[in-house]
Amino acid sequence: MSTSSVGAVAARIDDVRSTLGESLAALGQVEEQLEEYASTLAALGEGSTAEDLRDATALAVTAREDLLRVFQMGTDADKSLERFRTRLAGGGGASAAPVARTATPTPTPTPAPKPDLEVEAAVERARNGDQTPVQPDKNEKQDQRRYVQVDVDYERKVGALYYVGPREEEDGAEVGSWATKGKAREEGAPPLYVDRAAKREFPHNAGVPLDKLREALAEFRSTGRRPRCVDWQDHA
Repeated sequence: MSTSSVGAVAARIDDVRSTLGESLAALGQVEEQLEEYASTLAALGEGSTAEDLRDATALAVTAREDLLRVFQMGTDADKSLERFRTRLAGGGGASAAPVARTATPTPTPTPAPKPDLEVEAAVERARNGDQTPVQPDKNEKQDQRRYVQVDVDYERKVGALYYVGPREEEDGAEVGSWATKGKAREEGAPPLYVDRAAKREFPHNAGVPLDKLREALAEFRSTGRRPRCVDWQDHA
């Protein structure tokens, strides 16, 4: 509960106590008048009427006692609120300022990586029959034994990659070659070529979707290693 809320409750209790105080004063006056009337009637010998007045006086006394108890409860509550307000203020007498809520920071969106233009250029070259090997990004350590050749069937939205590099992911390892492994070529579909000039074909199941082929090319360009986002098969 903030100190402002405590102050509002305390103000309300003060209002109630003020009202109770006025009621107590009024009841006190009624009690005195009833006792005075009862004494006068008793002296005149009007016994039954005097008894009724005495009963009414007793009821007034009981009501005043009940109001007094409520008044005391209000006083106790006011003291408790004052102690609570003091604790909120750090032990001082002044009211503490409302505790400000800490705003949840808005996460900064991570900028999307810039596309590697060479990836799309390599796909477009292969579409036009140019199978110039794709090399890793120049920012990476160069290894002339690592390269990828590409062929695509743009009409069917498939393509294949031919990767050459060390069999073990170490620079001194024996060099090997792999072709992508995907779905079997559709019946009647033209083959994909590792080397169009030499009519050297890819395996019949080397085709992968062009989106996956682009992803693999981007990974190779970034890491200089055989991409892990596609499956491979040995292909000499």
